[in-house]
Amino acid sequence: MSWELELVRQLQSVPVLALPMAFFSFIGSPAFYLPFIAVLSWWRERWFAFELGALVVVTAFVNDLAKLLAQAPRPYWVTAGIIPYEAQSSFGFPSAHAELAAAIWGLVALRIGRPLVTAGCALLVLLIGLSRLVLGVHYPVDVVGGYLIGLALLAVFVLAWPQAVQIARRQPPRRLALTALALSLIAVGVSGIVAMSAASWSPDAAWTGPIAGLDPVSIEYTLVAAGFGLGLVLGAEGDRGCRAFRSIPAGLAATFVGLAVLVAVWFGAGILFPVQGPAASLGVYLRAAFVGAWCIAGAPLIFCRLDLYDGRASA
Repeated sequence: MSWELELVRQLQSVPVLALPMAFFSFIGSPAFYLPFIAVLSWWRERWFAFELGALVVVTAFVNDLAKLLAQAPRPYWVTAGIIPYEAQSSFGFPSAHAELAAAIWGLVALRIGRPLVTAGCALLVLLIGLSRLVLGVHYPVDVVGGYLIGLALLAVFVLAWPQAVQIARRQPPRRLALTALALSLIAVGVSGIVAMSAASWSPDAAWTGPIAGLDPVSIEYTLVAAGFGLGLVLGAEGDRGCRAFRSIPAGLAATFVGLAVLVAVWFGAGILFPVQGPAASLGVYLRAAFVGAWCIAGAPLIFCRLDLYDGRASA
């Protein structure tokens, strides 16, 4: 890993990169993707938002499993010579930012199908991966591994999605909801079992970075993905289509209200649950489920009641 650490050091030797790379890192984080999916859903792209959300669910779940199996350190854990511009407690390989970026922006490029958009998405994916090196939280192999896994998941998803939609549409609403609940709980169970096998992990005594109290064995991504996926399915069953806003100002006002509720529930409800333990995990799962349902059905229902939509449903 010596050459990888040296590459990270060289990138960090250009301090002016830190601020713009922090921005691109945010663009590649779940904190951006979930609101992004919500806004797409509210602005006449309900089914594309649902598709992107499903891909996020799969990608985040696989990333959690891969991290727990690889148990790889982050550069700033290994040496104090790397500046941690962003604190991370999870394992390093593969980079979730790189994996999500390759999958999500790859799907955006495929669905839009325009060369300029494809080039822009590719550049964004590269900058997101680069940002993780500049911020000192990943080795180059973490980023490359994330890209490869993300692209592989994207390929499988694109091939399987049409068939999955056909199967889902043939199911009664109650059975579909129960199936989504079962799959989400199975995902949590699988990640939990893998996490138990990694519970004995401990930092290397030779590491010189800030590792005091480090506890990277976590299934938080799985909890968010499982809850969000369940919420998407329940929301899709409870909604009857995406509607057009009456005007641009109405749309902007609705978007502000919708995102404000999303943020308030996520952080506000988080105060009610303990920081650790089963109750904390349940809190993450339930909040993520709310976000999924709010994206697809909850917020549009409120927008209709506030007369921000014109009331005409569309597919």
